[in-house]
Amino acid sequence: MADDSEIAWHREQIAKNRSLLKELEAGNTAGGDVFPETQSEIDHLKAQIAQSELIVAASEKL
Repeated sequence: MADDSEIAWHREQIAKNRSLLKELEAGNTAGGDVFPETQSEIDHLKAQIAQSELIVAASEKL
């Protein structure tokens, strides 16, 4: 079982990563094509968000 500080950290990471994701996606709408590095970072952030959401959801079921 994860402790409260770990869950709080994951919640902070979700908020931070969603903000970064929003910035990256907003920056890509103007130019059309997405640089491969940017798309890689977007994919990485989405994966991190999903992982943190799973950890938080699992702790809430307890």
